[in-house]
Amino acid sequence: MLPDYFAMIGAIIGSLGGFYYLYETLLGKAQPNRVTWLLWGIFPMVIFVAQRAQGVAGVSWASLAAGLTPLLIVVASFFNRQAYWKSEPRDYYLMAAAIFGIILWVVTDQPNLALLFALLADMLAGIPTLIKAHRHPHSESWVAYAVSAFGFGISLLSIQTHNFENTTFVAYVFLLNGALALLASRSRKPKHPVRSAL
Repeated sequence: MLPDYFAMIGAIIGSLGGFYYLYETLLGKAQPNRVTWLLWGIFPMVIFVAQRAQGVAGVSWASLAAGLTPLLIVVASFFNRQAYWKSEPRDYYLMAAAIFGIILWVVTDQPNLALLFALLADMLAGIPTLIKAHRHPHSESWVAYAVSAFGFGISLLSIQTHNFENTTFVAYVFLLNGALALLASRSRKPKHPVRSAL
């Protein structure tokens, strides 16, 4: 187990992965699914608020870091036409389901239940990008996901008390980034024409 302050170090490293993805988005090398990344920006903020309401200190900053960068990536995707990825109807269905999860969070006064709803919403939001990373690995940045997984892994190892509110989200974001890094690293050559806004 790492000292508690490593949670902040891990959050900073996790953010560096996000900033690298932001850089590749601005260059047009990464093509974020805006539905996923918008929701990935909103939901960790919900989790951050719920964690702070329960007095979670160090590891809550990992949640904040997980939310800020995706919002910047969504904005960056509007600055380079090559960074656009067309959303599919499935993405909007998943978005609606994810938003329903947030509504459930709003109507509950139990912080752990809020964390659960926010986590489920985040998982639904991530499905389109997981599918995209599997089918079109060239459209994602495996390096960015690997750096983020490393950072959130450090945060996970710094948790002093393993319980639902401390562990669940950080473990999830570590596993998600690790899975995306593996999927996106498989092949760097596009098998199909890249869909862009013309």
